[in-house]
Amino acid sequence: MKSFQPTLTRVLPALVLAVTVAVTASIPLGTNRWFYYWDDSAAAFAPAWRVIGERILAGSWPTMIPQMWAGGNITAEALYGTYNPLLLANSVLMASVPNLAIGITLVKVQFLAILAVGTYVLARQFGATKPMAFVAGYAMPFASYTLYFDASSWASGLFAFAFIPHVWWSTRAASAGRVNPLVSIVFAALTLTTGNPYGAVAVGVVYLAVLAECCARKDFRRISGLVWSGSAALLLSLIVYLPLAFTTGVSVRTQSGVSNDGTLRPGLSDILDVSGPTRLPMIDSFGAEFMTVPLGYLAWFIVPLIPWIKWRSLKTLATSSVSLLVFGGIYLVLVLGPSNLWLFRWPVRLLEYAQLPVIVAVAVAMSAGMYRDRIRLRVGITAALLAVQFYSAWSSVPEDVGFHAAALAVCSILAAVSLTLWHRNSRAFVVSLSIGVAAILALQTNVWFLGNYNVTPWQFPRQHAFMEDRFDDRYVGNTFAIAHPGNVSPDDQTSQWGDVVFGNMWQATGVDAVNSYAGISYADFVEALCLNYYGGVTCPDAVSRLESTAPGTDVPWMDALRLETIIVQNSGPYGGRGAFDTLPRAEWDVTTSKLTTVARRVSPLPWPEGRLSAAGPGLTITGDVAETDTRETVTYDGSGTATFALLAWPGWTATVDGEPIPVDATSGGLLQVSLPAGSTSVTIEYSPPGSKIGYGLAALGLALALAQGSIVAIGKRRSSRKTDAH
Repeated sequence: MKSFQPTLTRVLPALVLAVTVAVTASIPLGTNRWFYYWDDSAAAFAPAWRVIGERILAGSWPTMIPQMWAGGNITAEALYGTYNPLLLANSVLMASVPNLAIGITLVKVQFLAILAVGTYVLARQFGATKPMAFVAGYAMPFASYTLYFDASSWASGLFAFAFIPHVWWSTRAASAGRVNPLVSIVFAALTLTTGNPYGAVAVGVVYLAVLAECCARKDFRRISGLVWSGSAALLLSLIVYLPLAFTTGVSVRTQSGVSNDGTLRPGLSDILDVSGPTRLPMIDSFGAEFMTVPLGYLAWFIVPLIPWIKWRSLKTLATSSVSLLVFGGIYLVLVLGPSNLWLFRWPVRLLEYAQLPVIVAVAVAMSAGMYRDRIRLRVGITAALLAVQFYSAWSSVPEDVGFHAAALAVCSILAAVSLTLWHRNSRAFVVSLSIGVAAILALQTNVWFLGNYNVTPWQFPRQHAFMEDRFDDRYVGNTFAIAHPGNVSPDDQTSQWGDVVFGNMWQATGVDAVNSYAGISYADFVEALCLNYYGGVTCPDAVSRLESTAPGTDVPWMDALRLETIIVQNSGPYGGRGAFDTLPRAEWDVTTSKLTTVARRVSPLPWPEGRLSAAGPGLTITGDVAETDTRETVTYDGSGTATFALLAWPGWTATVDGEPIPVDATSGGLLQVSLPAGSTSVTIEYSPPGSKIGYGLAALGLALALAQGSIVAIGKRRSSRKTDAH
């Protein structure tokens, strides 16, 4: 029992914090059931993870899902984290929960708790007391950017950021010899395998910060260990990014260089206003004049308590402060940088990384206690700071003066109560800070800013069964939806979700739609068919495009894609009820309803067991079978060109009677193979490009990690034996 008690004492606060954060995370759902099912979380992540989870439950690990077309290159997309064990487990959870909104909320709450615990441990490591570390861990998940952008919509950012405090504390502990470096390698690998590039950069920044700290304390012998563990983590996770690197040649993500269009680029005043719960910065965001959420908000108590905090106590950090300064300094520079830097865009995404060392430093400083002298002067300064905070919020968006005044009143009351309690009971002071975090969260998400309207709410139906019942029998086989959300009435934004949806929601409801959410996308294909990143169709002549001949073939696009259902949104500029007047009625049956006009193929397609869509002159197909998503075999006579209803992603290979032959792409992006005479069968197969190299590097990284962990463990045992012998 004696050996168990210290462990329980260390672990219990973190467990309590995790549970408290999980419960508090339900507050935004009070008035907005879609809060965590918002924007990309609804259109991309939740439905895609459901599809991935269904594949896993069926016994296969998805690398390519052809039915998702431009969005189906799962490994190259990287952000779905198919090499991350925790995200894979959560994709199975998503496939098992009938309500998509509940499923994605459960996943996000996990990571909010992981972030909170990591922040708590990091603050403790830098010297914060347990109560103040608890407050820091409790506040960080509900900072506005983290909550409204990452937790609400851009889920991949949350997953990567949640691990960063753990990478930081474990790397520092490993460099000081307090934990085995395997711990830091695991956390770094978990971050890197989320597939989020901003998380990958953050891992590098953590290692730079800890290296700088080692140099500051002149502990140079630890540097080689950091380089070793960092290299192991990198090698373990390169397999995540190699498919993306080898696919950029055909994707839309080919940006390079440095430019600035001002999009989601905060100014210095925006990131300094860390305690203003209603200040909406004037930041360009997808055409909006200002942010609809208080982007820079971190914690209500930082600014009001500035004159009371013993900032000089931070001197006790000595050389360890270098780590905080380097990490925070790098991110301050990046947050204030240009809007586009190589493949990285929108520097506001880095704001939470810049806020992490701030909340840790505040927790450490407040752990030294608060000043008790010069009460009137400090009260005056606090009042002035609150007034400036109010003025800053009001001047940005004067129309919301009622919100700003309410925020001023609430923050003033919270500050007064907290400071009064500090003079009487330090534990009650900590409780008041935490209650304030929850109170501000409740007001922000249930009264002032119910959602992040700088991005798309969607508000798709949450019940998976409802969508399946609506779509499963109506849209059979390969389906193309000619629709755009801009054609949905703004007065009734959910009116069409029973007939059309967008993003990966099609596939999650069992429809094999060409439309999908495509992060990297296939440039030639989406340009030819006027598809945008969430599967919306932007060209009024979309039906004519489908009827025109697909490049490199002698069949129309609708045949080259093996379409069996085509949907037209009547409210769009696509022709409405007359959109399919030119289709031959012997091959297509057309029905109309209030919202959609649907054409269904009635004549059977050739080669029904495979994905072959066109055979050139001189080529006779005798058989075509798609064994899996990534393998298909065609038997034939003669010679000629075979075109498949597949995108020609890098990674597809072809063999004729066991001998490799080249794989080509049509100018529209379809997979095409020239079959030679004298042979009888061709097999096409997909493997993520760079996977062989990636697996080899991962094996090397694992060997390095295990070797370093073993050497350190053996060294500690020997040192312990020598100590015991003396």
